[in-house]
Amino acid sequence: MRAVLCDINFVLDIFLKREPFYSPAAQLFEKIETGKIKGYLSSLSFPTLFYLLSKELKRDAAIKALKKLRIVFSVAPVDQKIIDLSLESRFRDFEDAVQYYSALSVKADCVITRNKSDYVEDKLLVLSSEEFLALYEQ
Repeated sequence: MRAVLCDINFVLDIFLKREPFYSPAAQLFEKIETGKIKGYLSSLSFPTLFYLLSKELKRDAAIKALKKLRIVFSVAPVDQKIIDLSLESRFRDFEDAVQYYSALSVKADCVITRNKSDYVEDKLLVLSSEEFLALYEQ
């Protein structure tokens, strides 16, 4: 079974219905929800998502979204090793480094994100939702 770690922008595309990204993200989310693909979110994503979602939605709606995410996704831990690797990495964005090394730690096949250019390491595929679906849905 394929495993993916989804970045924060993937989740925001779904819950905020951001076009034109919503449809492919929702298709991939459905595959994760039905168990066709193993989905991970970094533990770092939950507090950040709460903050961002609660700015757009009411607090209760943000909590409800996080509860749904917790049911659908497994949590990739952020530990000392991941922080150390992230601090020493060439990533410009620290959060992206944490996402990347979290994905490696759970042996994900790829990271799903829209900001691919920020991912500077090449040990792991980095794909958009659309690219993932095109690559693996043939």
